Amino acid sequence: RAHWQEGPQSMAKDKRGHKDNKDSSDDDRPLGKPKAAADEIDDDVPIGNKPKKAENAESDEDDEPIGKKVKARQPTKPKKKNDDDDDSEDDKPLKSSKPDKKKAKAKVKEEEEEEEDKPASRKRARASRAKVKEEDSDGEDDDDDDFDDSPRKKKTRGKSPASKKKAGGKSPSSKGSSKGTSKGSSKGSSKGGDGDAPKKKEAKTEYVYEWWKEEEPLPEGKKWRFLEHNGVIFPPEYKPHGVQMRYDGKPVDLNAEQEAIATMYASMIKTDYATKKVFLENFWKAFKEALGKDHVIQKYEKCDFTPIAAHLDEERERKKGLSKEEKNKIKEARDALEAPYVHVILDSHLEKNGNFRVEPAGLFRGRGEHPKMGQVKGVIQPEDITINCAPDARPPMCPLPGHHWSTVVHKDEATWMAFYKDTINGEFKYIFMSAGSSLKGQSDREKFEKARELKKHVHRIRQSITRGLRSKDALILQQNVALWLIDNLAIRAGNEKDTSEEADTVGCCSLRVEHVTLDADEDGPTIFFKFLGKDSIEYKNLLKLRPADEARAREGEEDPCVSFVREGELDNFKQLCNAMKVLLKETSDKKKKKPSDDVFDELTTSSLNQYLKSLMPGLTAKVFRTYNASYTLDQELFKLEEHDLRSDYTKTETTQLKFYNDANYQVAILCNHSKSVSKTFDAQMERIDGRIGEVEEEVKAAKKELKGTSGSERDRLKKKAEGLEAKLHKLQTEKAIKQKLAGVALSTSKTNYLDPRITVAWCKRFGNFPLTKIFNKSLLTKFKWAVDEADEDWRF
Repeated sequence: RAHWQEGPQSMAKDKRGHKDNKDSSDDDRPLGKPKAAADEIDDDVPIGNKPKKAENAESDEDDEPIGKKVKARQPTKPKKKNDDDDDSEDDKPLKSSKPDKKKAKAKVKEEEEEEEDKPASRKRARASRAKVKEEDSDGEDDDDDDFDDSPRKKKTRGKSPASKKKAGGKSPSSKGSSKGTSKGSSKGSSKGGDGDAPKKKEAKTEYVYEWWKEEEPLPEGKKWRFLEHNGVIFPPEYKPHGVQMRYDGKPVDLNAEQEAIATMYASMIKTDYATKKVFLENFWKAFKEALGKDHVIQKYEKCDFTPIAAHLDEERERKKGLSKEEKNKIKEARDALEAPYVHVILDSHLEKNGNFRVEPAGLFRGRGEHPKMGQVKGVIQPEDITINCAPDARPPMCPLPGHHWSTVVHKDEATWMAFYKDTINGEFKYIFMSAGSSLKGQSDREKFEKARELKKHVHRIRQSITRGLRSKDALILQQNVALWLIDNLAIRAGNEKDTSEEADTVGCCSLRVEHVTLDADEDGPTIFFKFLGKDSIEYKNLLKLRPADEARAREGEEDPCVSFVREGELDNFKQLCNAMKVLLKETSDKKKKKPSDDVFDELTTSSLNQYLKSLMPGLTAKVFRTYNASYTLDQELFKLEEHDLRSDYTKTETTQLKFYNDANYQVAILCNHSKSVSKTFDAQMERIDGRIGEVEEEVKAAKKELKGTSGSERDRLKKKAEGLEAKLHKLQTEKAIKQKLAGVALSTSKTNYLDPRITVAWCKRFGNFPLTKIFNKSLLTKFKWAVDEADEDWRF
């Protein structure tokens, strides 16, 4: 692994730890995937294109590892040619400015002559490397988490006043986000009277390449011009610890492979998985296979893994007991190992890498009641991994001696840098850049713009659904019943699954008769849905007409398992109920259905998506889901504009945050984004109740003390009482928020389904509410493009 920093630069290309792929026609195909089945893979999966031949690939500078070219750190913001920047000659002492300028001009001229015949993509990459080298010459390190692209201190004997002023001012990158973050925080802090604790220092967002200001967009379908990276980190090889497990009360010797599997299980015996029958059966089968037929261990009931579990606990405690200096040394060693992998070169700038670590071996957990939980995940080797980089980039060196990559490809239409196949399910695991990268940002913006485009077509599409619900054709009827459910309930489309290979989760197209119940109540017909959705999260929803009685209607709105038919959809709902009676009772060829039969026997996910694309180019069930989630948030948030209690909600940051969370809650319920309630929830509520009780007593005492006073003493005591009442109100509000959101996951919709520009615009419009109260540090980085783009008048 140290080869990145010290490797011989004269190493020939065909000896760099990867296969020569010039003449291979099948190298681009994922491992173990038959050529004929390539169409089944996602768009980003390689499908057999031959790698392009490298041009000018033998440059001496190309043979330098990224670890030498670019120190693994975050760059400063690229400077424009004509900006009066921090590198201005005015900021340097007069004595040194003139000679530096001449040298710089001479150097630039020389570099321009050398670069004249090189490809454009390599020119941009060289510029990026030279820029970072120049910045690194200061010998100062940046903190990856708290990147600040304000000017670096120059090593000169003195500074001009202008330079000193700049060093203390705001960084260029913070200007674009000041409306939504810094400015919002300062104004938001003016909201008083809620007894807030002193504000914490606002989290800095890391450097983000401002791709949305790029003047030269890429050709359609292309994701990059140049891509160079250092590959992936492999987990350390297993080291036997020598602790014996017991069988029938006696110590048993195990070889390294057997001990590794026993240790995997011992680390999980205190989890819920160790109580699940499927998990235990799959683990025992794998363990017995590793033990062999003649091993002394024959029955699971006689196995005792507690000695190994005790050893793991001791190791955990030992690490906790290390001194601060020892922990820092371990962290420094880990950081040094990961440093070459943290960043990649993309076109003319650096981007932060994402998941560059290969998954270690272990017992498979899965989600929900997965039929393969407990199976042993195999070790991933370099031969299982396909690398993607530019044809004129230096391919990453394989870090394990004696191994090589499966193949190296050059797919500029893909955003992944590497992939391998999961040993349990055969799924592809991709190595992408971080969530804050320009590629992910562009993908997010395209996704939300596609959802906004649906807004222009949704009225016409809903008219088409109305006609389709009355169709006599079985396929057309089923397509429109499914689409009505997707539009109104935001149910996922669903896919057909082999339940022996995957958990039995369903979506709209794979609903079975047993998942749907037709009934009626005092308000009219009802449809009750109950099934396991994505990640084995239970979906329960009673779809019914809104009660005329407002008290009952409000009660239903607060119930996460009740949905009211949307206004204007009454006739369609009645028609839907009639259609569902037929679909639940018999097949399209008039055969009686069993509970295990599909509701939509004529419909598949692919045929539904084809139908959706005929209604609008690029339309999918997920676009509908994103549209309904974002539209709901936009409508809920901007109710504050003319809300009767607007002044109460905007009085303090706590009450305004509650208003936002209530709106986000409606989206989470719509999309069925739930989570298990924390085991410590009851204890947390008890602590909050205790604090509320204490403050209530303080309020009573303050009011009692206030009686019979006058003048300045009365004013002082009155102010104290008001402060305590505000503190009490804040605690009560926080308790209400916590209770309401106990089983709801707000972050899922916030990260994936809600256009961030809605939130940014709302924060700017209503008192410059601090965006940091809603978006954490990673979301501020991920959505910086939205902070710059949306003003207070922006609407979804």
